[in-house]
Amino acid sequence: MNGSEAAKIQPVSKARTEGMKVTERPKLALVRKVQVDRSRDALLTDFGKTTLEDRYLLPGESYQDMFARVSTAFADDADHAQRVYDYMSKLWFMPSTPVLSNGGAERGLPISCFLNSVS
Repeated sequence: MNGSEAAKIQPVSKARTEGMKVTERPKLALVRKVQVDRSRDALLTDFGKTTLEDRYLLPGESYQDMFARVSTAFADDADHAQRVYDYMSKLWFMPSTPVLSNGGAERGLPISCFLNSVS
């Protein structure tokens, strides 16, 4: 991820990617983009920045890149990804730890536990 954009990971399909510039990973391609606003870093507290650096950011990833990575991982389309990114980067919404750590990454599961009582 570079500059003011982050990418969405989707399965590689020759028909879908023909003629497109595609960065290949094992069975994955980066194809959708979100416009990031680096000025929103100022909304984060020093403690928040330290926590993100220590626990959530991938190597070489910025705060805004992380928000874009996670938003694109769970979005239905580019507009949805942009809205989710905006909510996260403005600190209106923050996903759970596994979602921030693993969403859009090739590691772990991006899920949290959910317990339901049975009567």
